[in-house]
Amino acid sequence: MNRKYLVDNTTSEYICVAIQKGKEWEPNNEKSIPTFMNSRSNKNNAEFELLTGEFNDNSFFEKWIRNGTNFLFRY
Repeated sequence: MNRKYLVDNTTSEYICVAIQKGKEWEPNNEKSIPTFMNSRSNKNNAEFELLTGEFNDNSFFEKWIRNGTNFLFRY
């Protein structure tokens, strides 16, 4: 299953924002996104940016979780 994530590269925290079901994308964690965005400690930094990406579960695990990220998303 593919999912779209927002990742804070500074803190390595991430949130799943969409899940692909068939050919369609369904939003995910809509209620948690404002809290996630407001909790970024470096959000007022001029160079602040979040990474975004579409990953299947296995590739996301290999790229982010195995490398020591924290997680904030719920399925």
